[in-house]
Amino acid sequence: MQIKRHFLTQQTFWSSLLTLTLSSAAWAQQQPAPESMPQDGTPSQEAKSSPGPKPVDQLRDDSEMNKKFASAVLDAKSGSKVSGTVMFSNTPQGIQIMASVTGAKPGKHGFHIHENGDCSALDASSAGDHYNPASAKHAGPNAAQRHVGDLGNITVKKNGTGVLKRNIPKVEGFTNWQEIIGKSVVMHAKADDLKSQPSGNAGPRVACGIIVAVPDKAS
Repeated sequence: MQIKRHFLTQQTFWSSLLTLTLSSAAWAQQQPAPESMPQDGTPSQEAKSSPGPKPVDQLRDDSEMNKKFASAVLDAKSGSKVSGTVMFSNTPQGIQIMASVTGAKPGKHGFHIHENGDCSALDASSAGDHYNPASAKHAGPNAAQRHVGDLGNITVKKNGTGVLKRNIPKVEGFTNWQEIIGKSVVMHAKADDLKSQPSGNAGPRVACGIIVAVPDKAS
């Protein structure tokens, strides 16, 4: 009798153990698979949590940091084939000019803001002299005492194209760059020597464009 009872006890034990094992296996199959982990210990792309919101300064529109306020379209003068565009912007570093021209002769060409917003003359003489509200002497674009219109030179490549991008330093006696609206931009046939008075001996005017205001996107 004791042998039979012992046999039944062992049979019950192994039966319970088998049931528990099968239940554990079934439960494991119902659980989601753990997120994969590469051998180097870093979480996989799927395991990474979604990125948080960007800082406010990264969400700021570029136009807020580099705001265009004036532009000009250059047309050919003095029998040239020059055309181009000019853009003036407010940036964190100050006023910036960006200009692009085509159809010009290779080399350096004087590039200036002139006092009149009039490009009607065939030689652009109607644009008047350099814009010079502080009555300074002509100089290079980095001199503190200079014409407001002294932008230096634009360099043209062999294919006739040229680009000028420059942050414009402060001019003594002048602060409001909005005042250039209504003036003109003139490109010359020769290089500005940055010293000859009153305009750098830059030669004939080969392109001219009237500076107009760029509408505020927020308005």
